[in-house]
Amino acid sequence: MRGASAPLRGALLGLLLERPGHGGELANRLIARLGETWRIDPNDVYRLLEQLEAEGLASSREEHRRGNQRRTRLVYHPTDQTPRALTCWMETLMPREPVRLGLQAKLAVAREQDLRRLSVALREHERECLALAQLVCPSDGQVRSWAALCMDCTRDAVYGMLQAEIDWTARTRQRIDEYAARAS
Repeated sequence: MRGASAPLRGALLGLLLERPGHGGELANRLIARLGETWRIDPNDVYRLLEQLEAEGLASSREEHRRGNQRRTRLVYHPTDQTPRALTCWMETLMPREPVRLGLQAKLAVAREQDLRRLSVALREHERECLALAQLVCPSDGQVRSWAALCMDCTRDAVYGMLQAEIDWTARTRQRIDEYAARAS
């Protein structure tokens, strides 16, 4: 499992092994585990579940909705191959995700007349990262379960990446603003 969707695919395998679920429920479980900063789109979850099923790592079947025998929904289940696929994913080192790609590309080709637009884009990116960091503040308390420990470590990692993003953005914006002041 490689590519941008590999982390979500691997996480979906883990959730399927915990218990089966329909696409919307699995998307909600991913959001609850990974947090709002991941911006998980339920449509992407459905697409990934279809891919997992095509690869034999998940199976689906229509099941009646609870309390409604007339309506059904597609519920995804693990297959015999799911545990091994999850193990392989857990053992695979993930490549570092590209960060600030859009801003880095803009900086790489920016002209002096783009200076103000860059400063605005950086300020907006900084605000967005600050807002996201508030959502994932790591706890400083003692964790009481394995699931709580894993979630706390995940929040801590995201918080650290966001803090690095905030620091880089602020420094870059400051350097651009200082250049603009000298050039005036």
